[in-house]
Amino acid sequence: MTKVIMDCDPGIDDAIALTVLLAHPEKADLIGVTTVGGNVQLDYVTKNAQKLLTFLGSHAELASGQATPLVKEIETASHVHGKTGMDGYDFPENSFDYPIKSHNAVTYMYDKISNSTEKINLVATAPLTNVALLLKTFPDVKEKIEHIYIMGGSTLQGNITLAAEFNAYVDPEAMHIVFNSGLPITLSGLNLTENKAYITMDEIAKIKDLGHVGVMASSILDVYAGHESSIGMTKIPIHDACAVISLIAPELFTKSTNYSMDVSLTNDQFRGMTYPDRRVDADKKNNIKVLEDVDREAFVKFIFDSLASYEK
Repeated sequence: MTKVIMDCDPGIDDAIALTVLLAHPEKADLIGVTTVGGNVQLDYVTKNAQKLLTFLGSHAELASGQATPLVKEIETASHVHGKTGMDGYDFPENSFDYPIKSHNAVTYMYDKISNSTEKINLVATAPLTNVALLLKTFPDVKEKIEHIYIMGGSTLQGNITLAAEFNAYVDPEAMHIVFNSGLPITLSGLNLTENKAYITMDEIAKIKDLGHVGVMASSILDVYAGHESSIGMTKIPIHDACAVISLIAPELFTKSTNYSMDVSLTNDQFRGMTYPDRRVDADKKNNIKVLEDVDREAFVKFIFDSLASYEK
């Protein structure tokens, strides 16, 4: 059984990703969820994780992590996800009773990973602050990490700026540390998520028919879709689900290329820009598997089937 810790900042697409992951206990054992400031402030994302884990009937441990990036002040995406990060659905009143195991996600992850008898996979769908601090503070932990599945960066375009994807932009120093950690990494960037791994407005409308979890998912996705459509998008990317699905159903991804990846740390319009070295004779400083295509129909069906499985 694959053991997983998910580092996230729920966030609407994080919520869908976590819901999909918990729907497949036969493929992945979610032993811990850690939160980091990103889509909205740390207090909100941690409360959102409590809401989701309660609502989905999970018993995974929860730890809150870093509120701010390694170097600069945090910039959030509340304009996309709403003030709380997960507007649109009224979760049960008892959600905040969900226990928080630790308020130091870095030491929590280290203890959990180092004491495991099996290697642990990390799924990271947020700025990589927690993960970078884990690897720098406790470098010996690398021996017990099997793989890191990241949603972040891009080989083509940005979304928070012309050049940078949001997670990379918020903490590029952290992404640089993780990229160059020497660990196996699978990267789901905007080149995949915006152009291939999307659902349509009509598909979002059908999600509410999948039961109580479907109603929750369609309600929060309506908020997300409202923002995306306001800027002219008709295809709604489910970014973070790609990191989860690349772990539990990698066969859905039909093309990938291994690149040496870098991230710009400059304090200009290129800050947070990620880019592959495409030169034929490039030295492989790191060797990151970049996902480039997905069977979209199968991707959407997998999400639908995951949401519907909670009714069984």
